[in-house]
Order: sequence, then C-alpha cells, then structure tokens
Amino acid sequence: MPTADRWASTLGVLRNSVAREASCRPAAWPVSNLILKPGVGEMKRVFVALCAMLMAVPSAASAQEWWSDDWGYRQAISVNAEGVVGDEIDNAPVLVRLHAGNVDFTRLQDDGSDLRFVTADGTPLDFHLESFNRQAEIALAWVKLPEVSSGSQTIYAYYGNGEASAALSPADTYDGEQSLVVHFADGASPRDETANANAIGSFSGQLIPEGLVAGGARFGAENQMQVAGSQSLTVPAGGGMTVSAWIKPDNQLPAEAAIYTKLGEAGSRLVIGLRGATPYVSVNGAEAAAQAPLPSGSWAHLAVTAGEGAVRLYVDGNEVAQLAADLPALGGGEIIGANGELPGFMGDVDEVWRANTARSADFIAFAANSQGRDATVVQVSGEAQEAGESGEHNYLGILFGALTLDAWIVIAILAVMLAIAIAVMVLKAGLLSRVERANETFRREFRRNSGEAGLHDGLVNSDKLSWPEVSTLGRLFAVGREETRQRLAEGRRSARDQFALAPQSVAAIRAAMDAEMAREGQRLNARMVLLTIAISGGPFLGLLGTVIGVMITFAGVAAAGDVNINAIAPGIAAALLATVAGLAVAIPALFGYNWLLSRVEKIEIDNQVFVDELEKRIAETYRPSLAAAAA
Repeated sequence: MPTADRWASTLGVLRNSVAREASCRPAAWPVSNLILKPGVGEMKRVFVALCAMLMAVPSAASAQEWWSDDWGYRQAISVNAEGVVGDEIDNAPVLVRLHAGNVDFTRLQDDGSDLRFVTADGTPLDFHLESFNRQAEIALAWVKLPEVSSGSQTIYAYYGNGEASAALSPADTYDGEQSLVVHFADGASPRDETANANAIGSFSGQLIPEGLVAGGARFGAENQMQVAGSQSLTVPAGGGMTVSAWIKPDNQLPAEAAIYTKLGEAGSRLVIGLRGATPYVSVNGAEAAAQAPLPSGSWAHLAVTAGEGAVRLYVDGNEVAQLAADLPALGGGEIIGANGELPGFMGDVDEVWRANTARSADFIAFAANSQGRDATVVQVSGEAQEAGESGEHNYLGILFGALTLDAWIVIAILAVMLAIAIAVMVLKAGLLSRVERANETFRREFRRNSGEAGLHDGLVNSDKLSWPEVSTLGRLFAVGREETRQRLAEGRRSARDQFALAPQSVAAIRAAMDAEMAREGQRLNARMVLLTIAISGGPFLGLLGTVIGVMITFAGVAAAGDVNINAIAPGIAAALLATVAGLAVAIPALFGYNWLLSRVEKIEIDNQVFVDELEKRIAETYRPSLAAAAA
C-alpha cells in the first residue's frame, strides 16, 4: 500500500472511532462527561489510532521499489495540488521543467531517449518532450497524470540507460476529448500534437524562442494562424468545448482585438478577444467580459468553457465572467489572431489548447497554476537517487536492520509512551479549550445578570443565569449559591434575620468553594503526570537501549576477533537510534507539558480570583447590618 494510503487509512480509523462514539452517546449526555472524565474505551481508541500512525512511520521511510534495473538514476517529482483543485480530475497533462539545477544532464542520452516518467507504484506514464537541449541543460516534458486530487502525489523521472530508445507518445499524453494542442516549439512550424493531427492552414505570425514554456509565437494586428475545420474540431449545436491559451499582451493594444475565433454556419461564431486590455467572450453577439484588464508584458492564462447553457471566461484559473447561452453549431475552422472583422491580438501566445468538452473549473485551475514559470505545484527533487541505493531512506533501512532485540523492545516501549503522551496532549488541549470558552461565556452571562440583581440577591438571579456545564467558574458559582441558600434558609427557620449571614457562615461558604476549587484543579491536572513520565523517563530508556546495544556490538566484535569499522558502525549507529527515540518522546512531551501547564495555571488563577470576588460579594450583600436596616 502506498505511504499516503497508509496514513489516510490510519486517519480514517480515528475518524470512524470518534464517529461511532458520538453516535452511541445519549443525546442528554453532557459533553463535559466525555472531556473531563474520558472513559477507558475512548482512551483506548485514541491510543490504538496513534499507535497505528506510529507504526506507519517505518513504511513511510522505506523507499519505493526501483522500476527497472536498466535505468541507473531517478528523481522524485512532487505534484501538490492542495488549494488548487477541489474535486479529483482525470487525465491531466502536467508540465515538468528539468534543468541544471535539479538534473545532471550528463547522465542522460544526447536526445533524452532514456527519459521515463513512472508513478510511485511503478506504472509508466505517457509523456512527450516539448523541448530537450542537453548542452543548455533544459528539458520540458508534458506528462499525463491519471488522477489529480487535492493533495500531493509523487512520480519519478528515470534516466541513465544508454541502450534505451525514445518512448515519446504525444498523442497519448492527452485524453480523447482534447482536439487540438499547439506548442509553438522554436524552430518548427506550428502543429497539432494530439492524435487528430489537425492541419494548420496558414501561419503569418513569428515564432520566438522565449515563450511561456519553450518557444512561442508573436502576433501583430494583421497576423493570424488558421486551423482547418475537421470532424475532431466540430462542435454540434448545444455541445461543449474548451479553449485555453497563455497570452502576453503588448503595451500598445487596439481598441478591440480578436484572440480566438471559432466559425460556424450562417455567420455563427464564438470569439474570444480583448477590448482594450480587458478579455471578453462573445457568442453570436451575446457577450460576457471580465471586470479587470490584463497587465501588459506579463503572461496570463485565458480560458473559455461552454456547455450546459453556460459560457464561462477564466483568467489565471479563476472564473471572471459568465454568459447564459448555448453554442450554435460550429463546424468551421479556427483562427488565432485577426479574423477579418477584428484586428488580431498584439503580443505573445503560447500553449493553445482546444477540447470538445467543457472542462471543469478544477481542470482549468490546475492548468493555470501548474504551467507558469513561477508555478510551485510541480517540484523536482534536487538530488538523484542511484540504482541499488535508496538515498537517505536506505540509511534508515540499515539502522533498523542492525537493531538488536533489546533495542527493539526499548523502542517499542518508547513508542507506547509517545502514543500515550500524544493522546494526553490532544485530549487535554481539547478540554482546556472548552473550559476557556465556557468560562468566557459564564463571565458574560454573570456580568449581564448582575445588573438585574435586587438588594438581597447579590449573587444574581440564578434562574436567569445559564452557562456551559464544563465551565469551572459556573460550578464554583453553583457551590457558592447553594451554600448561601442553605444558610439563609436555616436563618429563616430559626427566626433570625432572613437576609443576614454571620461571618462564620461566610467562612463556611468560602471553605466549600475552596474545596470545589481544589477538585477543579485535580480535574484540570489529571493525567499530566503521564507527560512528566515521558519527559523524564524517555531519554533514560533510550540511553539504556543505546548502552545495551553498544555492549552487544563490542561483544560481537570481541567474539569474532576482527576489529572492522564496517562491522562496528551499523551496530553503534543502530544503538544510538534508541537514544534518538527517547529524545523523540521527551521533546514533544516537554513542549506540550509546558504549554498545557501554562493554560491550566491561567484557568486556576481565574478560579481563585472569582472565588475571592464571590466571597466578598456574599459578605457585603448579606452582612447583618444591612439586613437589620432593611427590616
């Protein structure tokens, strides 16, 4: 199972456990019962889930198996679409930029024939090279990703096979809906890279070496590129289509200019253009335009999708305008630039794509955010991994392989301690957050109701006052209120002043609140001792494992009678791994303990201040002199 799937499965176990707990809990069961006094069952579930996550770490550290021994090198390529796409998209071409900063081109063939792109599970990916220059040390490859979701995935670039022949597949890099792709590669006439091989009828623009990706095309007001009509480019009435291109407008633009025109019968057409520098889309005269102009001299991704009664205009992956319209039948040719009625767009153009379906907003966003020169969606690892080696991951393999049984036992104990410490920190942080919010709610309610209190109701009207059950201040108030009521009731039964409390009674009320405050402190500090055990015991357990491991290593060397650094080093390094494990337990537990302790102390100070204020308020409100005066 891939590493990402292992982590997803583990987190799924934790989520399902919490969901089952919530579904089984009675509706009237207060949340505080779960937070303040977590049951053994819940602690077990959190503990098991954390242990499963810890066990996933070794598998995360292990390297992916080598795809083929015929290839000498590979490099990891991370594709992270988090924040770019929401729903999963299929068969998305992605641009991979290789250069001297991330690949040693001396290890590749002169024409890059040995370059391959493979998924983490060993599946070769369709790709083609838009540009490869070994002398300039630059390669630009379009790779077809079967799936792209909101997250990160890793693919590998393999190279270093002098006997390999090229495996380029431009037509297979795009799905069946893609009807036209023009790269404007420098030094070659524009051509369609898809399997449709649509004919470029004429091209009067100028090919330039510096486009967005490799080469590009410069257009003036009179220039155009015509693509002959074909079955693959025909759009039926009410059908769908997508057009996209990267454009860089000049500083001086005509009042209105055409970027793209799709022709149909009887004068029907779809036009994408600029009015000034503001993009718009028009279908048979109906128009939708963006609100802001494009910056001159900068590349921008422009796209239009049409289908299901809506025509949408996108700039840099964001929808900026929408037109409610169905497409007419569009079976004619396609024009980039001047269309006979409008002058052509003035500036640079690159990567003209056309599809016979309305691509999703996620597909457009992924293209816009992954193809630019400053895009960070695709990241190529700066270090190559050689066949027979696993780089940094192989070192972990050596260390784990050299661990002795006693070291494994120590590390297992430390893993259990870490899981317990994490469980305590997570549950305790949740408890403290709830208590802080509940106390703030109580303070607001207390202040609001204090103004409504009568002469002899200085503790406010408790019937009107409500607070979350988890509030420590609320429970302290409830104790003080109940103790006060009991003593006032005793005064009424004994014919004493019904609104007077003796100093001894006030002291007794304070004692009851102090007792409740102590119990609140015990609840807040419950299980914190487990963190101190992890802090103090973790490093010593790790050191114990290291000492035993070193002793066993030297004992083995003495028994063999051969002092060899290659034999000693793995054992010593593995023994030190136990110390690392001990520190890995103690350090997060130390930080978590200090952070939690500071929050507990803040709550306890709030409790102390509230009890002091409440005591003084009781003594002032129910002093005998006031009661006598009222009588």
